[in-house]
Amino acid sequence: MNDDIPGVDIQPGRRSFFERASIVWLVPVAALLIAVGIALTTWRDQGPVIEIAFTEAGGILTNETQLKYRNVAVGVVEGIRFSENLERVIVSVRLDKSVAAFVDGDAAFWVVRPEVSASGVSGLETVLSGVYIEGSWDNMADGTQFRFDGLDDAPLVTSGRRGLEIELRSSRDSGMTENTPIVYKGIEVGRIGNARISQDGRWVFANAIIFEPQDQLVTTATRFWDTSGFSFSLGPNGAELDFSSVASLIAGGITFDTLVSGGQTVRPGTVFEVFP
Repeated sequence: MNDDIPGVDIQPGRRSFFERASIVWLVPVAALLIAVGIALTTWRDQGPVIEIAFTEAGGILTNETQLKYRNVAVGVVEGIRFSENLERVIVSVRLDKSVAAFVDGDAAFWVVRPEVSASGVSGLETVLSGVYIEGSWDNMADGTQFRFDGLDDAPLVTSGRRGLEIELRSSRDSGMTENTPIVYKGIEVGRIGNARISQDGRWVFANAIIFEPQDQLVTTATRFWDTSGFSFSLGPNGAELDFSSVASLIAGGITFDTLVSGGQTVRPGTVFEVFP
């Protein structure tokens, strides 16, 4: 009896994808996945882009110029372009996510550059670090606004220091120049903002601020006068030369006092005359 044993067709086992894939391909695929993960994390964590329109952008550099809030960097410039009519320069700033919700309609922006004037040197730190954009806003998270008009000069009221905003006027050559100090009993308690001449040329007006808490000293009975320069008098004790401070001697200055009682609280924007 001849029994033939049928042949068995043995198929080789299938190898999984990972067994068939070469290590040469696995390394770049893993690197790609890691890169995608990092990119997604960065995109998720970064803040929005806002646009600030300035009259000019001297010293502002893409990917270098920072946005600062109370001397802390909270953003960086990502782009600079002209407006459609070429009248303004539009600066695109990438905000940190941590502050984005606070940059609302009340926010203000201006460029800090080194400036030398009779009252001193401001923005000196920008000589080494370059110019930067300063921002000011309150601590209310009202949602991000995305377009702003930048200021040509720093505002009197900022997030770091608040007070009573008033307006001073003088009919003579006084010490009311920008950034001039306002002193009370020899201590600086305020600053002068931009000065301007009235249309008829009779008056010089200037915005000013008295910082908190000294703003409570100002009432309707308060009087302001010019302390710039010095005074010379000859009396029983001989000649007397008097000036309030070296700063006011060089740059001018304004002081105030309430000489009579009964004054009432003043509102922001109240106009006071500066006497000689």
